[in-house]
Amino acid sequence: MLSLCIPSKQTQIDGSTVIDQPDLLPVPRDSDARKWNTAHMGGYWIAMAFGRPQYQVAATAVTAGLSPGAAIGAALGCAASGWIGATYGINFPVLARASFGVYGNIIAVLARAVSGVAWFGLQTYQGGQCLQVMLGAIFPSFKSFKNHLPPSAHVTSSQLLCFFLFYIIQLPLLFIHITKLRHLFMFKVIVMPIFCLALFGWAVGRAHGFGPLFAQKTDVHGSPVALVFISGVSSAIAGETTLALNICDFTRFAKSPRVVVWATILSLSIPLTLGASLGVVVTSAVQVIYGVSTWNPLQVTELWSSRAAQFFAAFCWALTAIGSNISANSTAVGNDLAILFPRYINVRRGQYICALVSLATCPVSLEGGYTIFLAPICGILLADYYIRQHWQLDVAALYRRESSRYWYTHGVNWRAVAAFMLALIPSLPGFAAKINTKIKVPIGARYIFALVWPVGVIVGGACYLLFSAVWPVHIRFLSQPAICRSYGYHHTILQAYFLPAMHSDLAAVRARIVEIERLIAELRAEQSAAVPQQLLHVRDVRDGRSAFLIWTSPAMSSRLKGHTTILETHNSLGVIKLLKVPPAQNIYAQAH
Repeated sequence: MLSLCIPSKQTQIDGSTVIDQPDLLPVPRDSDARKWNTAHMGGYWIAMAFGRPQYQVAATAVTAGLSPGAAIGAALGCAASGWIGATYGINFPVLARASFGVYGNIIAVLARAVSGVAWFGLQTYQGGQCLQVMLGAIFPSFKSFKNHLPPSAHVTSSQLLCFFLFYIIQLPLLFIHITKLRHLFMFKVIVMPIFCLALFGWAVGRAHGFGPLFAQKTDVHGSPVALVFISGVSSAIAGETTLALNICDFTRFAKSPRVVVWATILSLSIPLTLGASLGVVVTSAVQVIYGVSTWNPLQVTELWSSRAAQFFAAFCWALTAIGSNISANSTAVGNDLAILFPRYINVRRGQYICALVSLATCPVSLEGGYTIFLAPICGILLADYYIRQHWQLDVAALYRRESSRYWYTHGVNWRAVAAFMLALIPSLPGFAAKINTKIKVPIGARYIFALVWPVGVIVGGACYLLFSAVWPVHIRFLSQPAICRSYGYHHTILQAYFLPAMHSDLAAVRARIVEIERLIAELRAEQSAAVPQQLLHVRDVRDGRSAFLIWTSPAMSSRLKGHTTILETHNSLGVIKLLKVPPAQNIYAQAH
């Protein structure tokens, strides 16, 4: 009998047994699924860099009146967001549990899922436009295809036909697993740079060099030049916010974090800037050559007399739309739905649900507006991981419920939720005006919404750190087995044990503390390297139990391995067990 349920999978994480859906579990370092190398990760970013969204961001700045030189400067901010979360081996929905809580991550997941569905619809709409140009280049009579739709539909019959044709074409491609998408990116990394270089050469050649292009003056009306410039920076970065959050979904299949970091730094910054600069140069060239101002690259192709050039250009832009929908949009929504409904939905099913729901969206009116929700989430995740948790992440705890250190208050970190809500307030009026142009808002609100990305990141992160400082996350100790560990560069939290601390046992407890402190003092005298500064003795006053925690580094753990009478190295990551605390049982830290 056919079952719709997704079978669970059991795995070991840091010595703990975890059961969850296979698509949600972390990919082990030695797994055969880790096939993405430096070339594949570089191809991913280069393929995204030479895309239509990056072209249109900078081109829009030029059509708004910003000079080409200033518009290129506005595009430089693209390189700032792509590497977020690049070193994690887990996907975004699981990572969000560390900041929002085991259940609170639903807020972040829904926000990204909605934006992913909207972007899928938008990219499908743009892909349909590309298909319309391709069919018109092959069959010139298709340009006179009779329209049977009223003007109120805001779409013609040919546009609607091409939309659904493109929609159907990309559906079989959603079946490709993430580990095999690297081949698609390698194909794009060959085709798109060649096409963009050819387009760049045509623009400069037909405009008779760079002189006429950059001789145009800044001609901004209605807004200060600085506002248009900063808005361009914000739009450039905002175009990558979905990718900034999605990257965890792909880097978990990378062979090593070093592959991800170097590929991201080298393959994102320069190509992304060049891709946006292409929009500046071509848009300015069209103004010089044809006297037409347009930010749409398909409108540029329709100005050409060569039908072959029109077809090839439209094909390349359609390729970018398909690649973005498969990788950035549908995969993100698939991961989000998998964590919301793990029993019935995996990533692949979630991708097809994304495609289905996207038909009911109105993506054009929401284009760019999704950033109001994603920017605060990004700011909170950054502030929590890099500042509050000091680059530390307990992976095993991300897959537990009540026993998790990320359980917080009934599974929700109210600090993150409150920071997210407060970060929305400054940009809400501008967002309302974005959706409905008939809504009148103060000019200041429009200015703030123009800076929605930096405002959201800064306000969200700052509010989260403020709430965490005023109402800090407290640690309590429970009597269930677990390993509390971090992966930061500064120190490693080691395994902790507890023992009953009744009045009759206090003398024995103090004796054990003295004995272990004496050992640490001896090690400090014997070893030239740093040793644990102190043995941290924590007492849980609610149930009268005592806990011992040792803080040290993985390197020091190997030096302590010889002292097996008291300490024993548990594994290569530096987990130490206290053996002479009788009879001991593992505990772990839980935040609330």
